[in-house]
Amino acid sequence: MDWRRWLPRSMIGRIGVVLLFALLLELAGNLLLFERSERDLLSADRTQRFAEQLLVAERVLSDVEPASRARLMHDMRTRDVGLNWVPATVITDASNAQPALERVKARLIAAAPALAGRDLRLNIVRSADSQRRDLLGAFGLTDGGFITFRVTPFLNAPPGVLPTVLLHLAVIGGVVLITMLLAYALVRPLRALAEAANRVGGSDAIAMPQTGPHEVRQLATALGGMQDRLLRIVRDRTEALVALSHDLRTPIQRLRLRASLLDDAEARETMAADLDDMEKFVGSVLAYMRGDEVEAPRLIDLAAVALTLVDQATDAGADIIYAGPDTLEAAVPPIAFKRALSNLIENAVRYGETVHVTLTRVPGIIVVTVEDDGPGIAPEHRADAFAPFRRIDPARGAGGGAGLGLAIVERAVTAMGGHIDLGESALGGLLARIKIPADARRP
Repeated sequence: MDWRRWLPRSMIGRIGVVLLFALLLELAGNLLLFERSERDLLSADRTQRFAEQLLVAERVLSDVEPASRARLMHDMRTRDVGLNWVPATVITDASNAQPALERVKARLIAAAPALAGRDLRLNIVRSADSQRRDLLGAFGLTDGGFITFRVTPFLNAPPGVLPTVLLHLAVIGGVVLITMLLAYALVRPLRALAEAANRVGGSDAIAMPQTGPHEVRQLATALGGMQDRLLRIVRDRTEALVALSHDLRTPIQRLRLRASLLDDAEARETMAADLDDMEKFVGSVLAYMRGDEVEAPRLIDLAAVALTLVDQATDAGADIIYAGPDTLEAAVPPIAFKRALSNLIENAVRYGETVHVTLTRVPGIIVVTVEDDGPGIAPEHRADAFAPFRRIDPARGAGGGAGLGLAIVERAVTAMGGHIDLGESALGGLLARIKIPADARRP
C-alpha cells in the first residue's frame, strides 16, 4: 500500500500536513509529561486494602462511643495511612475537578462496592516531608461524623526545573528530528529534480523525475519541455554552422588554386595569407562545435602528446621549449586534451616570440602551463577571454583568428573535469594553466 497517495497533491498542503503532525507530536509529548507528573502511587492492591480499611473502621466505630472514637482511629493508623474521627469536617471533594481523583474514587468503589453512594470526599495536599503530594479525604458515617484520612504519598513529586526543562527539550528535539525527516521527504523530489537539471548540457536529453507534489511535477514537466526546445535549438545551430563551415572549404580551395595561377607574386602571397586565415577560421568553428561531443577517457601518454605538439610548432619555426617528464600516463579524453593543448600552443606562438610549455603531476592532478612573451591579457579582461567569437585585446588579435581559441580550450578542459585560469607569465606575456584530474575514470 502506497501511503503517499493519501497525501495532499499540492506543496502547500503537504507543508500543512508536516506542521500539523509536528504540532500533534508536541501536544502528545506535553500530555505524556503532564501525565507523568500527575501519576498516582496507589497500586491496585493498595487501593483494595485502603477501601477495606475504611469499611472496617466504620464497623469498629459503630460500637464505640463518640468520646472514644478519635483515640481508636489513632490506634488504627498505619505507616502510610493516617485515620481520625471528627464530628464535622471542612474537607471538600475535588474529584469532580481533578481526573486523577475521579479515577481513584472509581477504583475505591470498584474495590469496595459498599462505598458507592456514600459521602466520600477526596483532595490533594502537599506532603509534609517531601515534594510529593498526599491524598486527603473524608468518609461520612451513617450515624454522623466523619472518618478523615491521609494517604502518604499519593502522587509522585513533580519534576524540578532542570528535569522539566530537559524533558521538554527532549520532546522538542524529537519533534524537530521527526519534522526534519518529514521535510526531507518533502524536498527530496526537488533535490532529485535539481540534480537532473544540473546534468543538462550534453547532447542527450535528461529524464526529469516526475515525483513529489503537484507543483514539483509541473516544474519537472516544464524543465523537460524547455530542455527539449534548447536541445533542438542547439542541434539546429550546430548543424547549420558545421554545414556552413564545411561548405566553405570547397570555395576556399578553388580560390587557393586560382591565386596560385596569378602572375603578381605579392598579390598571390596576400591572397594565400587571407585564405589561410579563412581556413583557420573554419577549422576553429568546427573544433568549437565538436566540443559538445562526449568522449570516453582512456590511458594515454600526456608527455608524448605535448612533445609532439611542441615538435610540430618547432618545425613551423616557433621558439618553443618543453619542460616536463618524458613519460606521463593518465586517463583523460585524448582528443579533448590534444585540442586544448594545441590551441594554447597555437595562441602562444601566434602572439609571442618565445613559448614555454610545462607538464607536471601533483597527487591526483595534472598541471599544464603554457607561457609566452607576447602582449598578454589585462587582468580585467581575463574573465571575458573565454567567450566565443570575442577578441579581448587588439594586440592579441593582430594575427587573425575567429576568437575561439580559449573558448575551445575551456570547453575541452571542462569535458575533462578540470578548469583553466589565466595569469601573467614570467616571460612578460600570458600564462595559461590547466588543471585536470589524473584519472578521469575515477568518481
